[in-house]
Amino acid sequence: MTPEGKDELDKIRSVRGYTLPVHDYLAELDPQMLRRYGDLASYTLFGPEDGRPMDLKTRFLVLVGVTTAVKGDGEGVEWAAIRAMQNGATWKEVYEAAFMAALPAGIPAFEASCHTFNKMKSGNGRVDLEVPDESVNT
Repeated sequence: MTPEGKDELDKIRSVRGYTLPVHDYLAELDPQMLRRYGDLASYTLFGPEDGRPMDLKTRFLVLVGVTTAVKGDGEGVEWAAIRAMQNGATWKEVYEAAFMAALPAGIPAFEASCHTFNKMKSGNGRVDLEVPDESVNT
């Protein structure tokens, strides 16, 4: 991997807290593509709230539903749920965002997210971010 690719991975890791396999492959394939992808994702997810219709909490709740419905990606669900709660969402709001995905994606998609939530709350999650305590965050 080129130094440019490594630099781009470091930038993404500093924003997200980790990288995904897609980041590693893009860093190897085309560091400029990774930079553009990373910039788009960072702006879309973390960009300023001023002048945008959705605040960060809402953006991450939407992402909980989307990752539940489309990807079946436990790590993505976990990451979005934690980010939503870090921005003021409650566990109940996170549950509802995931449940909304059951309509287009089916109950098994929601069940998979419920398994992810249980792992998060028991300290066995995959994302290295602090999980809010459910008794405090309802």
